[in-house]
Amino acid sequence: MTILKVERINTGYGKKQTLFDVSFEMCRNDTVLLVGFNGSGKSTLLKTIYGLLKPWDKEGRIWFDGEDIIPCKPSQLIIKGLVYIPQQNELFEDLNVKENLELSSMQSNNKKDLRSKMDKVLDHIPKLKTVLKRDCNRLSGGERKLVSLAMALMNHPKLIMLDEPLAGISPKDSNDIIFQLKRLKNTGVSLILVEHRLKDINNLATKVIRLELGKLYKENQ
Repeated sequence: MTILKVERINTGYGKKQTLFDVSFEMCRNDTVLLVGFNGSGKSTLLKTIYGLLKPWDKEGRIWFDGEDIIPCKPSQLIIKGLVYIPQQNELFEDLNVKENLELSSMQSNNKKDLRSKMDKVLDHIPKLKTVLKRDCNRLSGGERKLVSLAMALMNHPKLIMLDEPLAGISPKDSNDIIFQLKRLKNTGVSLILVEHRLKDINNLATKVIRLELGKLYKENQ
């Protein structure tokens, strides 16, 4: 069953067009690897799906879980189960890990519900239990990546889009991230990954989509 369908997307920044008539779709439980050289439009495509950029014409359409999401704001998409983790992790630097997780939850109505969510997330990423009281500006690069992933999981995502999750971190931290992504894949969460370190992450993919100069070049099942 299709979870995401992107149809005829043209968009860019200012007057500069970055994506040209891009269309693709993915099924539930797919892990899509989005590849291409720098400047090929990979990050732009994720931002457009997430509503940070809008298609330039009415022919551009995006459906998530059967719903047209073009009118939606990112905060609404999080509630619907679509989460985007940019390359530069957007953490509340002066707050600790626990506070970041609490603030990231969009649907918790009470402390008991919030605590239950956090317990489940920490069971999934137990390494964070040891740094819960540490301010985020004192975390390593790998720890920051794990906190961003945990913040996404606080909202019960159906699809997570990650822009270069292995960028700027050590091989050991990379292994931790890859391990967590494999666990997510096994729980049925769909993933879109933008990553240059293909050797490390290629075996996760069920589909590879290549962009070249903003155009869909090749799609491999």
